Amino acid sequence: MGNLAGWVGAGAYCAGLLMVSFVVRHLGLGPWAGAAIAALISLGAAGLAAGVLPRYWRRGPGASLWLIAGAIGVFAALNYGLRYPAPAVLDISRLLDQGDTAGAQQIVGGTVQELPRVTRNDRGQLWLKVDRVRRLDAQGNAFGISESRQGRLYVTLPTGQSEGLYPGQKVEVRGKLYAPALPKNPNAFNFRGYLSSQRCFAGFTGQKVMPEKGQSPPRWALWQLRVRIARAHEARLDTPEGPLVSAMALGRKAVNVPYDIQDAFVQAGMAHTLAASGFHVSLVLGMVLAIMGHRAVSERFSNPVKAKVIAGGMALVVYVLITGGQPSVMRAAVMGAAVLTGLLLERSVKPLGCLLLAVTLLLLLHPDWIDDIGFRLSVMATLGLMVAVKPIADQLEWLPTTLAAVAAVPLAAYLWTIPLSLYYFNTLTTYSILLNMVTTPLVMAISLGGMVSGAIAVVWPWLGAQVAWLLWLPAHLLIALVQWEVSLPGSALATGHIGLGQMFGLYGLYGLWGWGPARRRGLVALLIALVALGPLLYRGATLSQVTVLAAGQDAVMVVQDGRSPLVINSGTDKTAFYTVVPFLRQAGINRLTGAIHGDDSDGENWRTIAEKAPIRKFYGASTALAAVPVGSQFQPLIPAQTQSIGRQRVQYLQEGARGLRLDLMNRQSWLLLPKLSPEQQMPWLQAHPGLQSEVLWWRGEALAAEVIDEIGAKVAIASARDIDPNTEQLLRDRDIQVFCTERDGAVTWSPHRGYQAYLATRPRPIAALE
Repeated sequence: MGNLAGWVGAGAYCAGLLMVSFVVRHLGLGPWAGAAIAALISLGAAGLAAGVLPRYWRRGPGASLWLIAGAIGVFAALNYGLRYPAPAVLDISRLLDQGDTAGAQQIVGGTVQELPRVTRNDRGQLWLKVDRVRRLDAQGNAFGISESRQGRLYVTLPTGQSEGLYPGQKVEVRGKLYAPALPKNPNAFNFRGYLSSQRCFAGFTGQKVMPEKGQSPPRWALWQLRVRIARAHEARLDTPEGPLVSAMALGRKAVNVPYDIQDAFVQAGMAHTLAASGFHVSLVLGMVLAIMGHRAVSERFSNPVKAKVIAGGMALVVYVLITGGQPSVMRAAVMGAAVLTGLLLERSVKPLGCLLLAVTLLLLLHPDWIDDIGFRLSVMATLGLMVAVKPIADQLEWLPTTLAAVAAVPLAAYLWTIPLSLYYFNTLTTYSILLNMVTTPLVMAISLGGMVSGAIAVVWPWLGAQVAWLLWLPAHLLIALVQWEVSLPGSALATGHIGLGQMFGLYGLYGLWGWGPARRRGLVALLIALVALGPLLYRGATLSQVTVLAAGQDAVMVVQDGRSPLVINSGTDKTAFYTVVPFLRQAGINRLTGAIHGDDSDGENWRTIAEKAPIRKFYGASTALAAVPVGSQFQPLIPAQTQSIGRQRVQYLQEGARGLRLDLMNRQSWLLLPKLSPEQQMPWLQAHPGLQSEVLWWRGEALAAEVIDEIGAKVAIASARDIDPNTEQLLRDRDIQVFCTERDGAVTWSPHRGYQAYLATRPRPIAALE
């Protein structure tokens, strides 16, 4: 009964956290409102269970235990509310509530918390613990006295300014404070949510760093060990093999891995090898226990078991400290500690109970980790290994025993993380199981070799570098295999975004498959496929939708018409990478029927799109030939002639400036107006008679009243950061519905819902479990 009480208590705590996380993150309520609702649900569920279940489950928990479980659920909700990230009264982000602060120059003083990193935009980035701020006037001169402030800042700097900074260093940074942006497009990166998870609520665009004088790095610190190891690896292995080995030993948060390597490993389904995880912890613990269990070593101790436990415990502590205590590492370390305890007490450890205990203990200390994607993936992958390896190996009995066991491990972890991957990343990595099977020996060799050479480098960097040199060939081979897999067609399939109900339904079916009757596993597997892919396939085949993406000053549109998707304009300045490709991924678009090259396009962005979603036909003026992606068929757009692309009709307008007239879904007329001065607009319209359109799409510049009347639009959409105020007033005076993409988010039209702005349709600023 004691074990059962433990299961019920731990399960009640985890369920309470999941419940309050769902209410806060998905429904968009505040943390304390969510905690109150979750507490009431916990009490109600406990009361119902106490009154009903003991009558039918006589050997199960009694009424009192169910009531205690309800109280534990209430405690979980309250613990979540207490630890929910929120700015303090003196937090630096509070300055943004003062209208004249955002965008103004300040000098912020504080302490560097972590080693600076390099962002994708080639800027330095650091975390600053703030203690004071001082304002600057328009000429950049400080005025007033320094204000005492608290909190963390996400600081970006010119790369040269961030070099040489180290954790613990006191600095002042000159720059501008800003509020982190909400995602304005479906599946866009939630920068505000990310900073909030790091307990940071403002960003700072730094221009110059001024370290306090008289400082020097400490003689010993954990970050110095990481730097020492990374430098030793890179000294003989160079880039990218050196950073790869360091990341596979310590996790990519401890070293700057080139972004192209990170992206390739993510697309290949090998991202877990670059993140310090349970795999790495098991390697460390397994290696130490194997060494301590060797006869030549164990005979030196009067109590070999106790020596083995002490050595294993010390190895776990050191590895956790040197990798920075990431959630997945902490989970594995706690489970490792439980295994060591069982070894010391000469008792067997039940894997599922050990996992539940580890998860519960960590969530007691860090209830906000329930929202951490990495923690969830780590837990579900571990659960999959515990419950699914044997059933999968049984199904692979037609293979040789060793091969079946090797295949079952990555397959179990892969399958149990698919629902989370579909929900968060909208992607299936097609060949990742086979790649993981093939590369397992390489991954083990590189990880162990990186740890051994790193340990040597801590004492003698030169020798550590020589040992690391032996890893060049396996590291180079691993990179080559990953890059080859990524280059294969269909290596990563965009599936579209599944709902929260689908995700929980899939895990319910997984449990039924694992613990249900073996004869029904085929039927359950079919249901899993139907629940996961059925709604996505149906939506992709029947959806009719037009979306104008929020892409800065670029006018970018995606037309979804069944199986004939069309993209108009690729965007510029990495718009494809940050905006278009994530949208296509959440929409489940793996191939484009057509693409139109307009003014807001360039060849680099089209190539980025075509790598993820090959383009069948590429339309544009003759000058667009240089931008045609490999494998696409070029179709010239001739001025004043109408080109049919499926159900869409496109008319290319060119008379001094280039515009587009679009007839979409056989029911909507759009006019993409070129950027012209008010004096040029009317002559341009007169040169193209008959441009009356339902939707006016332009870039937010001033429009003359007669131009607005001539077009006769019912809806006006500006692909811009803001709209000329007089123009917006003219539009509203004519009862024209007005949208601005950078203000309202992406604008979507569908036959059933009409026009909707993305930010207006989200339940709250931070949506569900993102």
